[in-house]
Amino acid sequence: MGHGHGEPFKIPHHSIYNNYKGFPELANHERRLAQVGLKDPWIRNYVYLYDKEYPHVRGQWAHFKRLIMPGWKLGVGAAVALIAVEELYSFAKTGQTSWDAHH
Repeated sequence: MGHGHGEPFKIPHHSIYNNYKGFPELANHERRLAQVGLKDPWIRNYVYLYDKEYPHVRGQWAHFKRLIMPGWKLGVGAAVALIAVEELYSFAKTGQTSWDAHH
């Protein structure tokens, strides 16, 4: 489906998620399970939930800023330009703008 352009998608090796003991939440989870005699063989599958490399872990505000900030200046500039053009057109056509009082 990629038509041979660029490099194909690489599936990461499962061993990169064996670092779950480096995350306090997962290490505590493993310790609590061990206290009752249980073991979670799939604990490494939860590494992505606590890894700060992923945007959803950084916090909602940081994720929101990362989504909004790149286009913020362009968006505000486009909005101001559109309002100015609309008001100038309205003034040229009717002799008043939407900012004038309509009482």
